[in-house]
Amino acid sequence: MIITTNFKNVLASELELSRSIWIASAMISYSGWKFVQSHLSGDVEQHFLIGTDLATDPKVFEKLLEKLNINARVYQTMFTFHPKVYLIQKTDNDFTAFVGSSNTTNWGLEKNTEINFQISDQTECLKLLHWFNTLYAKGYLITDEFVNDYRSKFQKTKHKAKEIELEAHTLKQELTKDDGQFFTSNEHRIFEEKYHRIASEDLKRIRKEVSHKLKALHYKIYPRFKEFGLKDLHAHHSTKELVSRHFFNPFSGNYINAMWLHYGKSYDQLQAYKEDKEKSFINNIRLQVIMHENSLGFWLVLGREWSSFKDREYYRKQLESPNTMTEIFNAIKNLSEGYWISNVPNLKTITDPQQLRSYLKKEQIEKYFIIGFDIDYLDSRLSRENITQTILRQFQKLYPLYELFRHNS
Repeated sequence: MIITTNFKNVLASELELSRSIWIASAMISYSGWKFVQSHLSGDVEQHFLIGTDLATDPKVFEKLLEKLNINARVYQTMFTFHPKVYLIQKTDNDFTAFVGSSNTTNWGLEKNTEINFQISDQTECLKLLHWFNTLYAKGYLITDEFVNDYRSKFQKTKHKAKEIELEAHTLKQELTKDDGQFFTSNEHRIFEEKYHRIASEDLKRIRKEVSHKLKALHYKIYPRFKEFGLKDLHAHHSTKELVSRHFFNPFSGNYINAMWLHYGKSYDQLQAYKEDKEKSFINNIRLQVIMHENSLGFWLVLGREWSSFKDREYYRKQLESPNTMTEIFNAIKNLSEGYWISNVPNLKTITDPQQLRSYLKKEQIEKYFIIGFDIDYLDSRLSRENITQTILRQFQKLYPLYELFRHNS
């Protein structure tokens, strides 16, 4: 039986029924020692084979010196002694054993992520007993001399262990800093350039999970669009196209450098166009939630000449109207700090509609025109708790510009 949780309770129950125990542990803390002793009756025969490589607490060896009736040895070689074996003979003489990753410590028995396998097969248990006895015969008796020498070395080791623990803690914080975020670090990192063309099973799984999460966001935000004034902003008419593809497509170059959730014109609005290319949802102006390596972006996107001709043409006409330029200027000034626009070096330096117009007219038809805001993936605004509201608020800011740039068929 595999045990991944509750190992401490399972082991305690078996210890309470024991007549003899054999424990081979790379490390025993004083709390681990007390745990074992607290679940044994007074006449249980005990055997311990203990390692020192992982800094067993000297108090354990001191207790063993006090209780000479307990069979205990230290196992030392040129290499690390690393087993975690608990063999128990119960009062009915049957054996049970636990072999796994749990050292005899509070952390190992209860708190760490551990896995242990319980063995009930009597033949296998007797093999473990033979293994234990073979190593035990090579072990060293616990003497006063050993304990005194070990105690002084333990203090030095403990100091170094604290330094290592601090470094490990810092590393853990780095690795788990996405805790509480809606999208994990892995789900962002797959958009690093080195992964764009990699189709391993692991990356495919993660891309699929990103797709599922983006769809989950859709079902949270879309019903609330009107609440945030997004009156004429629509999801793709096909549920299969709500999110960009998560699988490689030869027609798109067999690579994925981003994934997004997008909204734009309704099916009826698109069907009013004459050309099939003009009817395509992705070929028209859209608002996006877009995943990149280190950020989640909120973008207003106008396509390139071959895909978004009607919207780009209408956009240029809008720039020629002084009144419309004033509306565009006011809408852009209403955006949060951190927004950026294609061809505009710094929004803070724009002081009037004509200055803005001079930059916007430099847009290049062969490139996407984007007004965007990218939030660092660890920002609290992207937590599981806050992300829905964040998307709706950013769309609310971009929507006036969407309406000003959208071509009506």
